[in-house]
Parts: sequence; structure tokens; C-alpha cells
Amino acid sequence: MISELIKKDFYTTRELAEVLGVSRISVFYRLGNGSIRGYKMGRNFVIFKKDIDIKKVKSMLRK
Repeated sequence: MISELIKKDFYTTRELAEVLGVSRISVFYRLGNGSIRGYKMGRNFVIFKKDIDIKKVKSMLRK
């Protein structure tokens, strides 16, 4: 699953939650407060890889 994510240019909320090791609710919370930049596409959010630094977000979530 993770190797498939590397090929795409974006994450869904579920995929990002899996990569970060947190719940989808936590990702939605971060999208809502602006600490993760995402775009609403229909009922879902798309988080572009170019807009996110995984290491930085992981350290933010652990605090």
C-alpha cells in the first residue's frame, strides 16, 4: 500500500492518516485549523505532496 502512495502526486485523508500513523479525524482537524493544506474535491479532501512536509507534520502531531 505505501509503495502505491509514492507513485501518486497527492494523498487522500485516509492515506495521509496511514502515512502519519494517526486517525482520519486528526487529519480533518489539522485541515480545519490550517496546519495541513488540502483542497476539497466533492466529499473528500486532496492533499498534494508538494504542499506537505511529512517530517514536519509528524513532529507537529507528536506535540
